Parts: sequence; C-alpha cells; structure tokens
Amino acid sequence: MYLCRMATILTFMDTEIWGNTLRQYAWLLGVILVVIIFNKYISNFISRLLFQLLKRSRFKHSGQLFLKLLLQPLEFILVLHTIYIGFQMLDAPEFFQFKFIGATLHQYAYGLYTLLFIVSTGWLFSRFADFIITVMNEKAQLTPDPSDDQVVSFLKDVFKVVIWTTVVLCVLAFVFHVNVTSLVAGAGIAGIAIAFAAQETLQNIFGSISLFAEKPFLVGDLVELDGITGTVDKVGFRSTRLRALDKSFQTIPNRNIVSNRIINLSRRTSRRVQFLLGLEYGTKAEAITAIVSEIDAYTTQHPVTNEPSVVHFYGFGASSLDIWVEIYFEYLEWDDFLRKRQEIMLGIMDIVEKHGGSFAFPSQTLYMRQDVPKEPTKKSADISSDIHHPKGE
Repeated sequence: MYLCRMATILTFMDTEIWGNTLRQYAWLLGVILVVIIFNKYISNFISRLLFQLLKRSRFKHSGQLFLKLLLQPLEFILVLHTIYIGFQMLDAPEFFQFKFIGATLHQYAYGLYTLLFIVSTGWLFSRFADFIITVMNEKAQLTPDPSDDQVVSFLKDVFKVVIWTTVVLCVLAFVFHVNVTSLVAGAGIAGIAIAFAAQETLQNIFGSISLFAEKPFLVGDLVELDGITGTVDKVGFRSTRLRALDKSFQTIPNRNIVSNRIINLSRRTSRRVQFLLGLEYGTKAEAITAIVSEIDAYTTQHPVTNEPSVVHFYGFGASSLDIWVEIYFEYLEWDDFLRKRQEIMLGIMDIVEKHGGSFAFPSQTLYMRQDVPKEPTKKSADISSDIHHPKGE
C-alpha cells in the first residue's frame, strides 16, 4: 500500500504544467524558501567573512558599521539571484513568447531582473560610499581644521550623484537597450540647449566649486550671506545651509553666494564698539579731562580688549558735551561678548559718577516773549476822538 501511494505521488509529481513538471516547481519553491528562511544565517556567514577581510585593512575599527550598511543590499541581491537562477533551470512556457509592444514576456521578465539587479548594485555602492564618508568624517573630527568637514560633506553629494547617474545610464543601456555612447555624443550636440535649460543648476555647481577653491568660509563660521546672518551648517553640491540667528534653517543657492558680498564674521580679529558719551552742559573742563583719561586707561587695560581704545572729547552737541569712545574687544561668542560689554559699560558709568559728571539726555529750551502794545499816534488818537465825539455834540 505504501509503495502504491509513493508511486502515485511520483506519478503526480511528473505532471507537466507550462512545460515543466511539478517536481521542478517544487524544487524551485524549496530552494527559494530555504534562501528566504535562512537568509539571515547566510548573511551572517557572509558578514563574518567580510569582517575577517576588513580586519586586515585600516578600517578594522569600523567593521560593525561596514556590515550594518552593506548587509541589507547583500541580502536583497542574494534572494534576487536565487530566484533568477531557479527560474533559469525551468523551461520557459510557450506563452512567454507572446509579444506585447514589440517584446516577448520572457524579455520583459529578464528586463525586470536586470533592472532590480542594477538598482540593488547601485544601492550597495551607495551604502559603501556612506561607509567611506562616515570614516572620513570621523577622521576629520579629530583634526582642528574645519575645512576637512566641509570637504567630506561635499564629497558625499558628489559620490551620490556619480553612483546614481551611473545607475541611470546602465538601466538605459541594459534594460531599454539605449545606445549610451550615441546618447552621450548627442548630448554634446544638445549641450547648448541643456545648458540654457539647466543654467541655474550649472551656476550653482560652479559656485560650489568656487567656494571650495577659495574657501571664504568653513562649516561652523558665523557669516553674512545674501543678507542672512547665521552659522554655516553645510556647503553642498548645489546650495549652502545656514542656521540663522533666530534658529531658522536657511538654504541659499551657491550662485547667489558667489555673486554677492560674503562677510565672514568669525574671522574678525576684534569686535568694535563705538558710541558718543553725552555729559550735561555745566560739567567742568577739569572733570571732562579726568573722565576722558580714566575711561581711556580703563578700557585699554581691560583683559578683554586687544587694541588701544580711542577716547576723546568730541564736540558740543545740541544738548550734551560729547565724548567719543571706541573700544576693540577680542572676538568672543555673542553671549560672552554681551556680558563683557555690559561689564565695561558699568565701569564707564562708575568713572563718570566718580568725577561728579551726569549723563545728558535730549532736551530743548523754549523761550517765550511777551509783546508790549504800542502807544497810539496822534493821528490815530484824533480819529478815535472823532468816532466817539462827533462834531456837533
């Protein structure tokens, strides 16, 4: 009985569907299920092999990151190849020769596999580029020069553009059977039209190249670009990103930056503070001389200043005696600068009060004049007499 059942099953498995036996389909399904179920273990095995190779390179300390980034695309490629090889072992059904829009279904299936393989390979190379960029960024963090960080950020964009442009060209060549050589040659003929269509994009790219060549600012610098003041967060392939003083995130096209004035506030040697110190009229000349001399000595000798101050009696204002004060601070972060500025301002107030001076404020004096009535002339008096005492009364 058992042998009869086995014979019946084997006979059933030899049944052909679409040119292949059920046994062939069962083997294909079994292989695919094994790969899917044990994909994690197979990937771990591949990971251990890659990790052993990575240990011998200079990236051995970043092995876990390498495996984490490359594992998913490797798993996808493994499953994709297993399915492709399995179907290659089957005979293609006759309806696969059916043509639709100039191509057979078999060609469409192979084109889909090629498309997925090219995209997954691009995904793999993109993850590898991410690994390289991460390692370079870690090394750049160890150096005091911030230009390394800026170059790494720029290279990341360049790698992405090159990889995915290559992917698109490969898809056109191997999936859609486009003659890429003729396409590139034709692009030279149509280059003028493309240049006009993508004029702003090209200007941004050349602007980024100019920024990297001249390095007017680096990541982390406080700058004023295109009328916006903020800290440089990233210099990209097309634009530069700023964190403005109000904490908003600003993106400025590179073509706008190179065509306008660039002010790098972080490269200032000093912060200058200048103002007029107004004293009340009536302050003695001796007091003004003493105030000027002491403010000059106090601000010049203060630890936070890095250049001699300029303090002089400046002139006679509309409502005050003006003293010109010009102080040069060391370059400090904004909060520290305001704190030290407040300290010096309070010190100047103490000096003025110490010498009996008072701060003037805008004022205006108004003089009122009262007109005295004029005495009447003789002629006007006669007329008045005629009016009130007419002749004949």
